[in-house]
Amino acid sequence: MVIFAKAPVAGRCKTRLARGVGSRRAAHIYRAMLEHAVAMTRAATCGRVLIACAPDTRHPFLRHLARRYAVTCHRQARGDLGTRMARGIALGRRYARRVILIGSDQPALAGAWLHEARCALAHDGPRAWLAPTRDGGYWGIGLNRPRPQIFRGPRWSTPHVAIATRTALARQGFAVSEAPVRDDIDEPRDWQRLSIGLRSHLARRACLPDTTAFDPT
Repeated sequence: MVIFAKAPVAGRCKTRLARGVGSRRAAHIYRAMLEHAVAMTRAATCGRVLIACAPDTRHPFLRHLARRYAVTCHRQARGDLGTRMARGIALGRRYARRVILIGSDQPALAGAWLHEARCALAHDGPRAWLAPTRDGGYWGIGLNRPRPQIFRGPRWSTPHVAIATRTALARQGFAVSEAPVRDDIDEPRDWQRLSIGLRSHLARRACLPDTTAFDPT
């Protein structure tokens, strides 16, 4: 498992969410979502979990996650998102043949999605697992073969990313299994659409003293 993460610095993460809740509050929410993603993933797998960090691994909260959840932090590669994701898959391939990469903007991580992703990648031949989002992107991708070409070409942060990725996977001969479409938490309306229970859980975590203590602002 590879989790893409940013240092939770106010004004540098969740900038669209910040338009509705303010940059400091958005950074707190992002920190809560990131820890939630790490905790849920760590609980669901006995395999290795890596955090690919931007801009680097030095932020105290990232170090906190590494210690608390026994995960390993690595600096993300330079380049556009496609380049960084291809390098993230390559990073995971150091430890396993099948690699699942997820973002940290998807808090609805209960359920059997990880088991289903692993089963999809366990078959012979080139296999892929894709977890699309309602805005036309995706929050997770899994591959059992390294194919950097899959991440070349899409115009990132547009409604056509998932379509372009499906096309690239087909061209590379991958059989694709897909998870149900979900919402990422990018905009204030996405935050409001979360279930009351999950939103309350994340909101409480965002306010915890031992979490806000990591805010450098």
